[in-house]
Amino acid sequence: MTIGKSTFSLLLSGLLLLCIPLTVHANQEPIPKDEAEKLFASHSASIYQIRVIELATGNKAAIGSGFLIDNQGHIATNFHVVSNYVHQPSRYRLEYASVDDKTGELELIDIDVVHDLAVTRGNTGAVKPIPLGHSKLSKGTRIFSLGNPHDLGFSVVEGTYNGLLEKSLFDKIFFSGSLNPGMSGGPTLNHAGQVIGINVSTAGNQLSFLVPVDYLKKLLAEVLQNQEEKPDLTTRIEQQLFSHQEQFINKLLKEEWKTTSLGPFSLPGSIDDIFKCWGDSDDDKEALMEHAYSNCFSEDQIFLAQRFTTGGVAYTYDLYRSKQLSSVHFYNLYSGEYGRPIRVNSAHKDDVDNYQCHMDFVTFTGKEWKMAFCSRQYLKYPSLYDTTVSVALVSESDIGLVIQLTAAGVGKDTAIALTRKFIEHITWQK
Repeated sequence: MTIGKSTFSLLLSGLLLLCIPLTVHANQEPIPKDEAEKLFASHSASIYQIRVIELATGNKAAIGSGFLIDNQGHIATNFHVVSNYVHQPSRYRLEYASVDDKTGELELIDIDVVHDLAVTRGNTGAVKPIPLGHSKLSKGTRIFSLGNPHDLGFSVVEGTYNGLLEKSLFDKIFFSGSLNPGMSGGPTLNHAGQVIGINVSTAGNQLSFLVPVDYLKKLLAEVLQNQEEKPDLTTRIEQQLFSHQEQFINKLLKEEWKTTSLGPFSLPGSIDDIFKCWGDSDDDKEALMEHAYSNCFSEDQIFLAQRFTTGGVAYTYDLYRSKQLSSVHFYNLYSGEYGRPIRVNSAHKDDVDNYQCHMDFVTFTGKEWKMAFCSRQYLKYPSLYDTTVSVALVSESDIGLVIQLTAAGVGKDTAIALTRKFIEHITWQK
């Protein structure tokens, strides 16, 4: 196609006009970067992938994230990220990988198992630590989580601060954002680029949780104060768990308990705000017994190992009524419901010994009951036990009640005191 001189002049004029705005923009201030982009650019050199390396193969057995918290090379992460190394240091080692793929050895310095924190140390070079801020923000404030999700690369997740989780045994920040595996232990920052929390877990669907930075500050202060003494981590875990559970159970023992009714019984209801209670009844018209049940439990669990959590307390009620059965037939059916203990955790035989049980018949509320107290000891942490109390009404011919109370990771004397108060709150109203 041939272009005439006049047409060419018009095209050239148009191109010149299009170039004028470009010249103007070149003399103006550059467009500001996105906030998430700025925070990542400022702090990406201070975040790391934390790797647990299996010595026999040299492969990664677990990964998480971490971040530099001072000029001494201390790197924070989650306890659950490094737990394999804690339990089997002869089988694993720790290393970090930076955003530019530099790697180095890590030394585990101290832990806070209750709040799922760990402090490590590595030779990171002249890298600027991320400042630790505070965890009290206005609800709805935008915050930014950093980490390495699914080993895909370092990234930023923007979300919303929604305050501390209500009715929880541990302070946790409720974060409306998507934390994914591999981001555990990474920092979450405020607008000023300060750490307000540490990534810890997710419930999916933009529901995630952070450990408030205050707990990390406390752990770091202990590390700096005791730099000459490296703690024995097994002893540290036992002391932290025992102290925490003693405080928790003693708080329950001092409180006034609410009660609830089930059939002719008055029973402990929600004994603290952290307990969630659910109940229902079977609607099977062909069943030989009517059945109504209730269960209450604390959702907070303390991570010890991949298959082993502790710290929970739960109790259940199962009420049975005869549907015109003979007393013998009813008792045979009812007795089959006794002796099904609540599963408090999935501890392995290497974690706990076998349950030891003491069984007897007791009298309270003016009725006869069959009672069993069972406990199993933690092998590495001998001051801690899982305990279960099972109580079943045996003196009535047409009604039965099975009660179970279980506590995980408690001192045996404390568990007995909790059991005693629990039994004292059971009354017969009929």
